[in-house]
Amino acid sequence: MALQPLPAETVPASKPITTMARNLTLGLLLLVAVLSYVDRQIFTLFQDDIKDELGLSDGELGLLTGLSFALFYALAAFPVARYSDRGDRRLVVAISVIVWSAATAFCGIAASFWQMMLARIGLAAGESGAGPASYSLLVDIYPPERRVTVISSMLAANSVGLAGGLALAGWLSLYFSWREVFLIVGLPGIGIGLLTWLMVVEPRRRGAASIKPPEQHSVRDVVRTMAANVSLRWVALALMTVPVTGFALIIWGASFFQRVHGMDKSETGYWLGGAMLGGLVIGNMLAGWLGDRYGTANPGFNGWLAGAGLLLAFPIALLFALGPNPYVALVCFMAVKFLMTLFLGPLIALSYAQVPVSMRAITQAVINMLIGLAGTGIGGTLAGVLSQAFGPTYGEMSLRPALACMALFLLVGGVAAFMAGRTARPLPEQAA
Repeated sequence: MALQPLPAETVPASKPITTMARNLTLGLLLLVAVLSYVDRQIFTLFQDDIKDELGLSDGELGLLTGLSFALFYALAAFPVARYSDRGDRRLVVAISVIVWSAATAFCGIAASFWQMMLARIGLAAGESGAGPASYSLLVDIYPPERRVTVISSMLAANSVGLAGGLALAGWLSLYFSWREVFLIVGLPGIGIGLLTWLMVVEPRRRGAASIKPPEQHSVRDVVRTMAANVSLRWVALALMTVPVTGFALIIWGASFFQRVHGMDKSETGYWLGGAMLGGLVIGNMLAGWLGDRYGTANPGFNGWLAGAGLLLAFPIALLFALGPNPYVALVCFMAVKFLMTLFLGPLIALSYAQVPVSMRAITQAVINMLIGLAGTGIGGTLAGVLSQAFGPTYGEMSLRPALACMALFLLVGGVAAFMAGRTARPLPEQAA
């Protein structure tokens, strides 16, 4: 039997949150979202250098970029998210930033596969807490009619981090070794974590939250509630397939352009970073605008929007992998990322509309777990394994067929997103 939403308790707004405080909070959490992906992307640009210096295979490299990161990202997310549904989310975000920044710096002194894996595990554990706490806090302080835009803004900030991380690492590679770059980028994040603690507003500390859950749900309760919902089961399938393609392209994109198209690290950082920035940011903001305009009253629209984008992205992803030159590949990469971003923000908003308010942070943790295990875990690792398998036949071109195979997951995700929209049923108290 599905868990029924608990009755809500109204809390007097004794200290209302001002517009300035709300926007400052959003700005700082957007900065945190940017930073989380900057730290990840630096590894992808230098992964061939790391591979050579540490004597790794593509399979081992895939484990570092994929499974080890994703597994500990998922394991750490749930206890932190459970606390976030009741506790001080500002503190969660601040500690998360400090932990992952220190782990990023440690990557710069790792001397073996196992030391690098420990650094990646620390990075994953730190990053796992910030997302659920940030989303939960933001949907508390912004009204429902702005929810998709706020969520998509956070996803766009992640996109800026993805692109900016490549561009920054590409520029720094002209002057510093990969070890020095990790130290340069990692250490300042500790200061950003402290700034977050001092400046972000937490409604639960001010008596200004409009709704306060009377008791906390367990992870098992939330998973059962989600599993009992047909639409959320389709959402889960989309989240277990689409990121396999998306993260394979992100994690191996830099190596693809360096190996297949002969770009150096600085060129790859600028051009691939620019294509990623354009596709992801424009796509996320468009998804936010369309979701708020058409999906607030009809959450099913969000599923249809996601499905259409994913099915259109499939043939373009094939052309990216198999196209004749780097310019075609860059245009295709930008187009694929644009179309794929039409799926995540709308599906997150669709999910929030179908669970009680007090389950949002753990719901986001479940979403992050599925994305992390499927994308970073399976996508990053499987692409590396396929590239290694195709190596005897295709040599340095082995990433072409590997990434072409990864595009097939978009078809499954597109159908799942359509079905999620078709079966969406928002809770009565959350319907517009």
